[in-house]
Amino acid sequence: MHDRHRVALVALGAVALSLTLGALPGAAYAAGEEHGPRTGETPLSRKGYWPLEEAPGGTAPNVQPEGLPLTLNGDAWIYHNEDVFGDPALVDQGDLRLDGDGDWAATSAPPVGGDGSFTLAARARPAAADDRTQTVLSLPGSDADRIAIRYQAATGKWEAVVSTKDKANAPHVVVTEEQALPADDPHGVGDHLAVVFDAPAHELRFYVNGQLATTSTAADTTSWTASGGLQVGRSAIHGEYFEGTVDEVRAYSGAASPTAISQMAALTGLPDL
Repeated sequence: MHDRHRVALVALGAVALSLTLGALPGAAYAAGEEHGPRTGETPLSRKGYWPLEEAPGGTAPNVQPEGLPLTLNGDAWIYHNEDVFGDPALVDQGDLRLDGDGDWAATSAPPVGGDGSFTLAARARPAAADDRTQTVLSLPGSDADRIAIRYQAATGKWEAVVSTKDKANAPHVVVTEEQALPADDPHGVGDHLAVVFDAPAHELRFYVNGQLATTSTAADTTSWTASGGLQVGRSAIHGEYFEGTVDEVRAYSGAASPTAISQMAALTGLPDL
């Protein structure tokens, strides 16, 4: 099945699943409340949306008014498809290309802190799912990543990793996507990756292509605050440079619902989301 059709079907399936779960007693809490935040939960508020369609002067603008831009580093560049018969971008006409050799993009400060609920998302296509662990998104502290979304070479799978303290040897909470292998077809649309940290529920949720697998949720009470800017294409602590393509980077304070995650996974940019 063509990747674009596959992702569209996955997104529709995730919406149907969330509607089905909503009809079951207690399921709204498990799936993410759709009718308003729970007591003590931060309402969803967009802090950054980087469609990566352009980067004049090496800076990719943030759609969010007064939001932090992403500065491109190394040989990172924005590919823009000017030819109807050319290689399509992951979403719309442009995306971020990284060669895995010291390339990344970053904000000057963290768009979300990590001491409360937050949501991070991006679409990514690795050049190859090989023997190198590669980080797509991360939020660093001084000695550890508050959160990292990465391809883990040891398992050959996508995972979300939380360091429970800002210390080099702190324990980690790891959530692995067990059902879908990373899509590295050079002509495909990659995978949509999203992490939701739900502070009131003490829960970390990892969505791939709009879906939350039964194994992709973990208990997490981590609350320390990131001090470094959002890193796209690397871990500022461990390197782990990403080789491939990244698009549609998003950051929110608050825990996004399953329906919102499904919308983020669309193959058309949604500037109002």
